[in-house]
Amino acid sequence: MQVDPQMIKEAVCDVAGQLGFSDCRVAVAEPCLYGEEFLSWLGAGMNAGMEWLARTPQRRLDPRMVLEGCKSVICLSYDYGSLGGRSDEDGQICTYAHGKDYHEIIEEKLADVAELLELYGGCQRCYVDAGPVLERSVAQRCGLGWRGKSGMIVRKQGGSRFFIACVLTTLKLPADAPAKNYCGQCRKCVEVCPTNAILSTGLVDSRRCLSYWTIEHKGSIPVEMRPLIGNRIYGCDDCVGVCPWNKGGMVCKELRFSMSNKLKMMSLYELLALDDSGFATLFRATPIKRIKREGLFRNICVVLGNIGTEKDIKILKNLRINSQMVAEHAYWAINQIETRCFGERDLGQ
Repeated sequence: MQVDPQMIKEAVCDVAGQLGFSDCRVAVAEPCLYGEEFLSWLGAGMNAGMEWLARTPQRRLDPRMVLEGCKSVICLSYDYGSLGGRSDEDGQICTYAHGKDYHEIIEEKLADVAELLELYGGCQRCYVDAGPVLERSVAQRCGLGWRGKSGMIVRKQGGSRFFIACVLTTLKLPADAPAKNYCGQCRKCVEVCPTNAILSTGLVDSRRCLSYWTIEHKGSIPVEMRPLIGNRIYGCDDCVGVCPWNKGGMVCKELRFSMSNKLKMMSLYELLALDDSGFATLFRATPIKRIKREGLFRNICVVLGNIGTEKDIKILKNLRINSQMVAEHAYWAINQIETRCFGERDLGQ
């Protein structure tokens, strides 16, 4: 017996709500809204060192190339907020990375959605920010939100502090209408960006984005970018924090996304004292695990170069990690601190 597609959609939305998703909508499986724009962005090199984005780019532009017979894309939002983070002097971590890795948490929930769709005869593929799907295009197409000037998907209720998940299915479900863009003349996200990475057209030049340099980039951070990193040891929340639709913030309902009390209280010095085992234990199943101990130490050295004082010089000189890259950033930090504290002088003396 054939089941009414509207009934299937309602069942999926009901289950999604029970699983903690804040919204569930459907888009027709069609080519990406911004296909040519995406290809131009790649052609200009704005993906920086994220080479995987340029692999088979045409596949990203049409979900039907990812799942044969795909007719609909179910787009879901999962909110995150904050129950408090670290103090400014201890280094900032962007809100989405305060707790456990969202990929594993949401993928578990998507498996339940896919299982339901299988009962109705559908074949599915599920993605959470880690597959060949341009989730933001889908989110805009189905009205989950609109694409803001910062490139983030924004909603009237809850702003942009949410993760986007997509379920590609061979079932044909009733589609939702796009959302109206309510950014208007506001340019706060563009103006607050410390590196002018936001192009105000919904595109971000990753070559200037601090989230790219502190998370995605694996090597040495360019000297000209280091002062702009400020006190950020992982990611950047400036464009999110200044958005009027995020005013007041959101309370984190998923406690696994909250920062542990231990990480809240750890100083930069205590983080720099972590050995491999300590790092693995502290950041197990968290987004920060992906930059590894070497990446964290590199970032902390840059932060100390920006906000450190004379007492930090000894700590930087005695770093216990076998990494030429970290040593380079530590020396830069020492140079910055000594210049700030003692003025220009010959550091080789």
